Amino acid sequence: MLAQEYVFSMDPRNVFYRCVEDCSEAIMITDLAGCLLYVNPAWCRIYGYTREEAIGKTPKLLHSGYHTPEFYRGMWRAIQNPAIGHWKGEVVNRTKNGNLIPVLLSITPARDAENRIVGHMGIALDVSNEKQLEATVLQQDRLASIGVLASGLAHEVGTPLGVVRGRAEFLMMQAANQSPSLVSGLQTIVTQIDRISKLINSLLRFSRSTDDVRKQDITVKSVVDEVANLLGQNLRAASIELKLEVPAGQRVFADFNRLQQIIVNLVVNSVHAIEKAVSEGARRDHSITIRSEPWNTCHVAISVVDTGCGIAPENLNKIFQPFFTTKDIGQGTGLGLAIVSKLVHELGGEITVDSVPGNGAKFTLLLKTTK
Repeated sequence: MLAQEYVFSMDPRNVFYRCVEDCSEAIMITDLAGCLLYVNPAWCRIYGYTREEAIGKTPKLLHSGYHTPEFYRGMWRAIQNPAIGHWKGEVVNRTKNGNLIPVLLSITPARDAENRIVGHMGIALDVSNEKQLEATVLQQDRLASIGVLASGLAHEVGTPLGVVRGRAEFLMMQAANQSPSLVSGLQTIVTQIDRISKLINSLLRFSRSTDDVRKQDITVKSVVDEVANLLGQNLRAASIELKLEVPAGQRVFADFNRLQQIIVNLVVNSVHAIEKAVSEGARRDHSITIRSEPWNTCHVAISVVDTGCGIAPENLNKIFQPFFTTKDIGQGTGLGLAIVSKLVHELGGEITVDSVPGNGAKFTLLLKTTK
């Protein structure tokens, strides 16, 4: 039996055993029933299970729910087909702590001395870093394309729109005392032109050069107070409480205007999330909290926390992408959080988001401190 042969071969003096133990790829061996007989230290490190927790279980403990049952059936059809006899491809697995990781997985039959298949061996390579690099390159390409698009739109679309808007306003004045319905229709044209112009301006701001970034020693409170002055009245009108938890002496190295725009965009995003929660029947009191606190000796964490509708798990890795939005057509450009991400990058910071659907969201910005 494979199990007996394997246990017998677990000798540190066995060269093959040492190679498998020291391999940087995750290796697992199962019997024909699919039960794990062996996992190497790399497997334990990647997935978070101890060897004792894994042995006797099946690889199903790694299933993430990302793949369909048909995906796994196709995998085993290939392995059991004598003409193929193996399977290799990308799989998203779930670690012990619940994280999803992409791996390049290869599964081959394990044979005994008489060439009989007595189990299977799987070798997995964690490709998380490669996927992150791929996503970064793709994002940079997307941003470059948006820059070209924005410049073209500003000229090729913006100029004709200005002419149309001017003519519409002229006709509105001409028809002011003659046809209210015509004036209403012309006003709709002007409103929609303004919406298009706003989108073009957002694209231009999104694609603008970072040469004018002027980072300096500033207090977080000075920026947050300015945001509160700008948005406080609108929040009160919407019955949303704005809570400020920002110490007076906390300092960061940042561009004042960019940091202000980041926080404004995050607060506005929170307002929209709360409005959606209210529309879905949420009855609790709603608030937005801006908080600043030391993250470590070198960084300050600035967070914006809301009591809105929250973010679906499948959208958490998409919300900073340009043009991604869950709003109805015409209700948003999908650039607000993309602009936030770009501005954070310009400041040399990081931004993360935590959310549970129905229980709000928390955006956390990390910036270098000057104190």
